[in-house]
Amino acid sequence: MKRPEKKLEKYWYAGVTGFCVIAAAVIVYTIFNNLSGLGSVLSAVNSALLPVYIGVIVAYLLSPLVNKMDQYVFIPLWQKIYKEKKTKAKGVARGCSVFTVLVLTLFVIFGLLMLVVPEITNSVSSLIRNMPGYYKNVIDWGNHMFRSNPKFAEYYTQFSGVLYEKLLTWLQNDLLPNSNKLLTILTDGVVNAASVLMNVFIGLIVSIYLMGSKENFCAQLKKLMYAFLPTKRVKRALSVLGETHTIFAKFISGKIIDSLVVGILTFIIMNIAGIPYTVLISVLIGVTNIIPFFGQYIGIVPSAVLVFIASPSKGILFLVLIIILMQFDGNVLGPKILGDSIGLGSFWILFSILFFGSLFGLLGMICAVPVFAVIYRITKRWCALRLAKKDMPTETACYRVPHNVAEEMEERE
Repeated sequence: MKRPEKKLEKYWYAGVTGFCVIAAAVIVYTIFNNLSGLGSVLSAVNSALLPVYIGVIVAYLLSPLVNKMDQYVFIPLWQKIYKEKKTKAKGVARGCSVFTVLVLTLFVIFGLLMLVVPEITNSVSSLIRNMPGYYKNVIDWGNHMFRSNPKFAEYYTQFSGVLYEKLLTWLQNDLLPNSNKLLTILTDGVVNAASVLMNVFIGLIVSIYLMGSKENFCAQLKKLMYAFLPTKRVKRALSVLGETHTIFAKFISGKIIDSLVVGILTFIIMNIAGIPYTVLISVLIGVTNIIPFFGQYIGIVPSAVLVFIASPSKGILFLVLIIILMQFDGNVLGPKILGDSIGLGSFWILFSILFFGSLFGLLGMICAVPVFAVIYRITKRWCALRLAKKDMPTETACYRVPHNVAEEMEERE
């Protein structure tokens, strides 16, 4: 198209702008008018990419171990064999590291499942079998505790009886009649389980390729960014990505280690104190501890109820011991392992967990803190740059007294 004369140039640009606005409006209307079809397409794409998601997550979590294996074990070993071929030595070392880390990880997971799952099953079966005796223990404990106040003891007995009757009604009228339906659901779930296993298997294969050539994939991504984006923006984006990786790696690996230690300490302390259902409670406390802030309460409350039903006195002892352990974890163990990888105040941690948890459920609660920490740091840095351009202080303390910054700026002018 031949460019119009300079006199009509502004009208030509206005027409092109109007056409683009109308076209964008039509596209947006078409998308929103076909949201159901778009949702099905996105769902199909997500299902197809699920093995890739699994592979990326596995590769990201295991890459630090692969790097350690490379650095301290296999690269020194293969460099002694291939003295003049350092590139080949690194390639063979990477393959050995990936294979070793995957085998060890699968072995540890399988071993833990073989040890923990039967114990959990036995604990649940024992709980159901001994429920009448536990109910009697709860009633006897309440009558002994409130013997000086017969009226309160009567209320306690009535309340406990109502709860026990509701539990028995649920077991007899809901669970047992629906056992056939439950078996049907489990039978139908075999196909889904096979599908899940297939996705996990393909995801492991994807993770092998990602861990084996992660430096090459990162280089290709940087190449694309430099090809299509301004250099200044690429450097800024790479800086943000590097900081994001640092926050996520430290937080996730630190939280997993912290939760593992908490689970082991819970098992040891509960065994020494003679608390019932030790394995079940230790697994519950350790797993829920991965969730920041709320995780401790999510694990403690059902565990305390479970122990209290089995033995009221042991339930009180459990609460005392677990509160001491959580204080140790929150003030000593957690900060020692996690360090200052978060950089958020308590309010922002609570806000991020509530917000992302409501949007994405359990996964959102686990990833909320590192994601919000990245957003918080980016916003803080951007705000500091904007204030620096206005020749205004960047320290928050300067803005605590009302109008002092504005008055200072007026004095400068």
